[in-house]
Amino acid sequence: MTETHESRSEHLGTIDVRGWRIPVALTLPSSHDPTLPSAILLIPGSLFSDVNGDYPSWQAFPHVYAHLARQLSERGHAVFRFAKLGPGTGSVAIDEAEAATVRTWAGRLVIADAAFDAMRRELGARGVVVERTIVAGHSEGSVVASQLATSNRASEIDGVVLLAGPSVGLLDIMREQTRAMTPPDELDATIARLDAVIACIRRGEAVPPALATGPGMGATALAQMPDEARRYMRETDATDPLELARALVQPVLIVQGGRDDSVPEHHGEALRDALRHRHDGERDTRYVYLPEVSHMFKLVPSGTPREQAFGYPGPTDARVADAVDHWIRSKFP
Repeated sequence: MTETHESRSEHLGTIDVRGWRIPVALTLPSSHDPTLPSAILLIPGSLFSDVNGDYPSWQAFPHVYAHLARQLSERGHAVFRFAKLGPGTGSVAIDEAEAATVRTWAGRLVIADAAFDAMRRELGARGVVVERTIVAGHSEGSVVASQLATSNRASEIDGVVLLAGPSVGLLDIMREQTRAMTPPDELDATIARLDAVIACIRRGEAVPPALATGPGMGATALAQMPDEARRYMRETDATDPLELARALVQPVLIVQGGRDDSVPEHHGEALRDALRHRHDGERDTRYVYLPEVSHMFKLVPSGTPREQAFGYPGPTDARVADAVDHWIRSKFP
């Protein structure tokens, strides 16, 4: 299916990956030179997002990946994006036994790798030539982007964009978020209980029933998760984003918001510092800080409750697409 707009065309479809049929979208400038400056594979973050970056199972519709893709296509780039596995995302298991093999952290890289190939096929089928191939990941997706860019696909990837990327594992992110949201008089008890649950997950042990109830939603949610979900979190948490960053050989752009409640600015700074210590890291690392934008790169009014800020409507801030476009055109003239 193709949707045509004044400034872009969007080609919607699916790809089959290890027992899953996954929605995808390729967004192209409607009129363009024979060669585009780049093709960008946009890798989604955590939770159950559809191809547009909405979270139907949470009734949250930030539309973040559709906005980014369309803004970037208006600046002349091709953008390929895909849905996550999970409820409400449009992804469908067509072979249950095989589908189970990629409901893992390692499965995220398998799907990203397949999407990378699908992007190239779709561009080739439409006769679209690009000067550069870029992988861009948002939030947890930035870790997947770094994994893909340090895999056997490294030589095929010209640049990496880390959008609101974490610098620590998932469980440490949850601990940080819980600390920020907990009243001071409850903090010690809440963090102690959360740490006990995290320790069980990291050891691969069952969580004692006594830890499954009590104050602190973070600990309760982790303790009550099915074993498959806790295994996924343990595997995700064991991946060190800073170690991956140091291994990247491509030029890297980091975009970080100053009002990011999910992955605060010190994560972007830590990634920046790790990347600058690479060989030629000072030259090949660019850091763009947007003090007013949220985790979804929106301008969210002050005082908006956290859950509403997550799904806040409206386009992503145009400066994100501007930063990516400027970096590509200046870094790869």
